Amino acid sequence: MKSVMAVLVLATSWGAPAQPYFTAAWALAPEAWTALPNRAQFVGIPVARFAPEIGGLAFFGVENEGELLAQNAYLYLDGDFFLLGIREGEWTTTLRGSRDGAELVILGPGAPEALSSLAILEALGLLPAEGLIALSQKEVPHKLPAPPKGVKLDPVLWALVSHPDWLGFAQAQGLERIGIRVRVVAELSAPLAAAWEPYIRSSTQKLAELLLPIPLLPTLGRDPAVKLVRPPYTPVPAGGRP
Repeated sequence: MKSVMAVLVLATSWGAPAQPYFTAAWALAPEAWTALPNRAQFVGIPVARFAPEIGGLAFFGVENEGELLAQNAYLYLDGDFFLLGIREGEWTTTLRGSRDGAELVILGPGAPEALSSLAILEALGLLPAEGLIALSQKEVPHKLPAPPKGVKLDPVLWALVSHPDWLGFAQAQGLERIGIRVRVVAELSAPLAAAWEPYIRSSTQKLAELLLPIPLLPTLGRDPAVKLVRPPYTPVPAGGRP
């Protein structure tokens, strides 16, 4: 069995002191992605897979998302993307990414030492080939960070992309989420390319509503046909109270 060492490397944090977390990234071997669903089933991790034919989640090992998130470990699969969540006492370990690479996010008190979640990553074949995880410390900013020039995302959506807790942040911000997708509206200057068609739920000449995997938000925000990607507006009844 491969030995894994976590090396803590302190990096520049985001602005004023806020909620700290630790992160690392590495490439995934092609066989790791291919084998992930079967390995998850073998070790007893329940799975929620986005099923395009029903426009929602299909569950394996549990009946619904409430049961899924009540487990100590759970896995979302959505096309080329995934999110693995592992709870261990006061610590939460998340591995999220695509068939090409993964980002590790560790949330908890103090600095992480020996976490048994690494054994789960090893059982799933998701550890880096060199057996070394170099962690950098970051912090959740108090204010929403502005998206970089050329990425036409609403600040809430840009903050979601880099937030250590996609599920919790989406809920706190009132975003409609299905698995690791969120419902967004793209304001358009031209029709979207055909590549976006699988994610479009409705469209007009000037607007398109999409149910989009979170990792694809920056790509949509860079599309030349897009003026702005934002959450859908929430209707407010007469009188100004929701």
